[in-house]
Amino acid sequence: MNEKTFGWELAKNGFLLLEALGKYPSFHDAAVQSFFMQRTRSSNTNDNGEPLMPGCERDLVDLTLAILHNRYGPRHADGADDYRVTIKLLEIKAANIDINSMLAEAWIRDITLSDESNGLVKFDLNPNIGLDIVLTCREVIVESIEPYHR
Repeated sequence: MNEKTFGWELAKNGFLLLEALGKYPSFHDAAVQSFFMQRTRSSNTNDNGEPLMPGCERDLVDLTLAILHNRYGPRHADGADDYRVTIKLLEIKAANIDINSMLAEAWIRDITLSDESNGLVKFDLNPNIGLDIVLTCREVIVESIEPYHR
């Protein structure tokens, strides 16, 4: 992981963060607005890409996070909006997620991505307080960046 990019170059569409924010963010003082885990996709191959037995398939687990960038940081002097960033974490292989911590205030210290073995990506949301997520997945996608006014 490059400290200046926090690993966002590993994310599909990660360049959108650079375009919208002027630099790759650490997401310090951001907040998770929503956390949506689902099992709606499936695969006919195993973790090694080998075909499963005919008629067999396995479900894939994905996570979508909506993050309010700069939610607890100082407001822009010119009144400019901040951004809600939606991130998809696809085909989660391993996870350590403290969801109970989302019930209280949840400030982010930083988010980093790092390249793992076998083409996987480690996603680490390190909180100041609150929601803590460390997981390994097949792909991280910056799905959208939309302005929000607080």
